[in-house]
Amino acid sequence: MDTSNKNEPVSKIIRVTINDEVMNVPSAMNIQGLIDLQELAVNSVALVCNGQVVPKSQWQARLCNKDDRFEIFSVVAGG
Repeated sequence: MDTSNKNEPVSKIIRVTINDEVMNVPSAMNIQGLIDLQELAVNSVALVCNGQVVPKSQWQARLCNKDDRFEIFSVVAGG
């Protein structure tokens, strides 16, 4: 007997690169999820996706795409 729910969405896994490290993440993951996955403080990082700075205001709405390349920078005070 097939007990699977045909209407249930299947989470697809995609490959992304974060700071030159290849990772597999759910396709439904947003950029905020990537930051959380890296256990970084939101207020102390900047993020570049495929060569473009992504403002923090877009992190919740912007989903990861297959083969995205992310660079995450920690902001450090001092001189």
